[in-house]
Amino acid sequence: MRPHETLRDVMRRFGATAIHTEGKGFGVVVDERNVCVGVVTDGDIRSSLVSGVSVEAPVSQVMTRQFVSAKPGFSSHQILRLFDRSIRHIPVLDERGALIDVLQASEFNASARGQRRIIRSRAPVRISFSGGGTDMTDFFRRSTGYVLSTAINKYCYASVLVRDDGKIRLKSDDFHRSIEFARLQEITFGDSLDLIKACVRIMQPPFGFDLETYSEIEPGTGLGGSSAMCAAVIGALNRFRNENHLDNYAMADLSYQAERVELGTRGGWQDQYAAVFGGFNLIEFRDREILVFPLKIADDILLELHYSLLLFRFGGTRNSGVIAKDQASKLRRTRAIRENYQRLCELTLKMKDVLLKGELNHFGAMLHDGWQLKKSFSDKISNERIDTLYEAARAAGAVGGKVLGAGGDGYLLLYCSPGRQRHVIDELSLRGAKLEVFDFLDRGLQTWTSTMES
Repeated sequence: MRPHETLRDVMRRFGATAIHTEGKGFGVVVDERNVCVGVVTDGDIRSSLVSGVSVEAPVSQVMTRQFVSAKPGFSSHQILRLFDRSIRHIPVLDERGALIDVLQASEFNASARGQRRIIRSRAPVRISFSGGGTDMTDFFRRSTGYVLSTAINKYCYASVLVRDDGKIRLKSDDFHRSIEFARLQEITFGDSLDLIKACVRIMQPPFGFDLETYSEIEPGTGLGGSSAMCAAVIGALNRFRNENHLDNYAMADLSYQAERVELGTRGGWQDQYAAVFGGFNLIEFRDREILVFPLKIADDILLELHYSLLLFRFGGTRNSGVIAKDQASKLRRTRAIRENYQRLCELTLKMKDVLLKGELNHFGAMLHDGWQLKKSFSDKISNERIDTLYEAARAAGAVGGKVLGAGGDGYLLLYCSPGRQRHVIDELSLRGAKLEVFDFLDRGLQTWTSTMES
């Protein structure tokens, strides 16, 4: 209303707007620029009429010029403090003082005014010391498999923001690609975001959302990055499941389903479990179940082990599914290879024992033994460049080591006494391998809530 409107006109308007103002008369007086210059209530008008003011007087004569107002950025707590002063209606004004809205105590919902929240998650990749290959279904459906591994401080991330329109928007910072679907049922496959789509389809979220992913490592380098990405996406969406919240075993299984079943990528189960559980574990693969046994390793042993390990990035990326398929084929056909799988299981259990006892030089030598066994599983696991790098490292002082993941390319892990490390680093640097810093990680999949930035 305008300052020149009469009290009679204002009271008539109160009658029409009372249904929107808790049955009370309340009005905001604005000038020609829509700037709020005062407020008036039916109580103000009654008091003025009793004191002899004419009903034809302008509302500017009785309005309250010193009134309580709010700004658009006020938090719910700030607004509640205003209502706590027995005020029932609060104008919301912009920086110029122009009217934007009117808040009413009876309709104020503090939770609805809360800042929009983003659900974030991260899942770590892993270093596998021994047992890779025995985590494939083709092996442990007949004999128990074992993997000794640890999570390390390199992560895959996922962020989920709920939308109001029901649409699904997927964005990968790694592939510089985004795609949008009107609803879940319209998701199609056939591009670089298929892994993310498979996780979304498995989780079946009943709402629209923006999902953004990012990885600190390249895919296909042997650290289990694709499985960690699955775990991160599933973990973020699991945050919305409330009473149907999934436990770690279920999330690891769903990560496997997304990667191996939905997309048909061949491989084992260790990466999904390592990403979800984190820590230093012996993972046991039985015919009917998978169990994760956290290892309680003395701090002195862990520190010395970390000090004695070198991680080198070499070569490019590879398709682990092709190598896994070849492994599975040879496992089914060749008895000698099946016997080597059994030897690797026995070696893995022994490595766990010597690690717990702190016999680290023995542990390093067993890394070498395990690598020799693993190379027998497929001629695609190693190649001339890997063999040359590895032998050069051994000649410079490394006790043992292995290529991480399925093999072919990616990362080379070496055990080397600190006194010989400089020689190994120099030798491999000359051959194009890059030393990378890492640390053991005692946490797996993590989710948290963040406030959306304006």
